[in-house]
Amino acid sequence: MSEYQRLWKAFEENEITHSVAHYLLAIAENEQDGSGPRAADVARALDVSRAAVSLQLRTLKQHDLVEVGPDHRIQLTQLGQDLVARITSKREVLRAFLTEILAVSEDTAEGDACKIEHLISEDFGASLVRFMSFLRSDDHRATDFIAGFRRITADCPPGATCDFCIRDCLLRTISGRTP
Repeated sequence: MSEYQRLWKAFEENEITHSVAHYLLAIAENEQDGSGPRAADVARALDVSRAAVSLQLRTLKQHDLVEVGPDHRIQLTQLGQDLVARITSKREVLRAFLTEILAVSEDTAEGDACKIEHLISEDFGASLVRFMSFLRSDDHRATDFIAGFRRITADCPPGATCDFCIRDCLLRTISGRTP
């Protein structure tokens, strides 16, 4: 099996999909005074049909992430609450890294963090938290690192590429410059 095949198969084995993450977050965000939302509330929050919510709820129940009471209110199970907390924490640390360190715009950082949060491992999430804690510290090595990083401007000469850009310079691509 090639490395690409292995990674693709591993991607398919993620704990949850992007869709499941959004359903769980919508349920968590729509809890009202300790009572969970109804399917219609989730459908409205996600701008999907009630039928789509019903189908997704079946999957969420099978994975013990939600329970639906006799009043049709949806409650996250403890497992669902733990998963929402991990998703939210990963999204926040990714957003902070993208905005505070890489100087990505808030809108782009929010979108990219949303796309990534459910794909990264717990190990990577924990490591990123440690890295961000260091970078936010008063340790002179952290402040020197950030200052040095911000001073660097990469501008590849026409036709040249670095170790990361395979064919086209990504820096020129995002800045609108052409080679």
